[in-house]
Amino acid sequence: MERQTHIAGNMRLAFCVLAAGIILLSACGIKNQKNVGNTFGAGEQNIADSDFEYRMTAQSDKGYYLWERIHKDQLQPHLVFMDRETRRVVPLCNKPDCVHEGKDCNAYYSYVDSAEGGVDRRYLQYYEGNLYAVGLSADDYVVLYRIKEDGSEWDVCTKLYKTDYSSTSHWISPEVLIKDGYVYFIDAKQEKMKLERVPIDGGTQPETVFEEVSEALYVDVHRMKSKDQYIYFQSVAFTDENFDYSLGALYRYDTISGQCNVVKESLYGPYSVREDFVYYANADGLCRYSMENGTIEIINDHPMSVPNITLTNDYIVLCDQMMDHSLYIYDYEGNELLAVPNTVGLLQCFGGNSELMFGECAVDGGMGLCFLDLTRPLDELEWEELKVD
Repeated sequence: MERQTHIAGNMRLAFCVLAAGIILLSACGIKNQKNVGNTFGAGEQNIADSDFEYRMTAQSDKGYYLWERIHKDQLQPHLVFMDRETRRVVPLCNKPDCVHEGKDCNAYYSYVDSAEGGVDRRYLQYYEGNLYAVGLSADDYVVLYRIKEDGSEWDVCTKLYKTDYSSTSHWISPEVLIKDGYVYFIDAKQEKMKLERVPIDGGTQPETVFEEVSEALYVDVHRMKSKDQYIYFQSVAFTDENFDYSLGALYRYDTISGQCNVVKESLYGPYSVREDFVYYANADGLCRYSMENGTIEIINDHPMSVPNITLTNDYIVLCDQMMDHSLYIYDYEGNELLAVPNTVGLLQCFGGNSELMFGECAVDGGMGLCFLDLTRPLDELEWEELKVD
């Protein structure tokens, strides 16, 4: 397991390196498909459509769900809810007269390192009236937990795969995405990862929808995103033990037809999708790739290396987590509109939508949550600490 952890760490470091473009051999479902240039309708984006690079924030029509962070005044973080209209933040607990302290509060969830299982705080998703989280079951499975939207009940709804936690005490967070009644997931402890799915209520063996079939030594599948009927994801295959050579591409899986196509080869880093375009940043600048005709447009030629890209109705939002953690806002012509300074000790930007951006920030005695209200005029934008009542 230590070797696997070291491998996974090295693979993730290699994402920032652009290798020579070499065609990937892959299997999506059973067939090896080529990019056929399918397009999908742009549709009308709702103002609350979310684009979270990191699934540590879930969104419903009523508001947002997040995990508290550990700090000196909160040693047992809760699951909290932020009302979309009032911006009030409260623990997700409906227990009468609860003071929301300690493990007796309904908003408290045990950690993965519990002997009886626990919840991973790196994933949340709202789906059809319930909230979902992932974690470890008492019998050593990675599981999907279903949580009532008022926090009153929670239970295991899906077993994904067996872990080796009982023998290693080492937890590796899976990547999970729920779409159209299925749980799509990636077993991150595998040396040759693949994309699998299982019905949200379980009951069947997982189905493989993507598997790398080249002679690669290691394969990392990651960065799942959902848009319309598609699931986008990246796969990077390493052909050398020193990670000197790698093959990578962005794929698109059609949940209706079951077909999987290469969208763009040699795309390793963060990306986001809007209408028929893929947005990404590299040494050439901020780029826009057309999935319809296969052309690349450099909309801003300033070289960039960013860990996430969030697309809202009006803005392209980039967070420079490599340097000063400033947030840069562009329009869709590539013009830089504003740099929002890091005034709250921002450590990580999760992403957001046309209303709010969320992140993790440093607070006295630990870490906290913060947000940026994008409904304000640009010259009034600033990060604010998210405080729980």
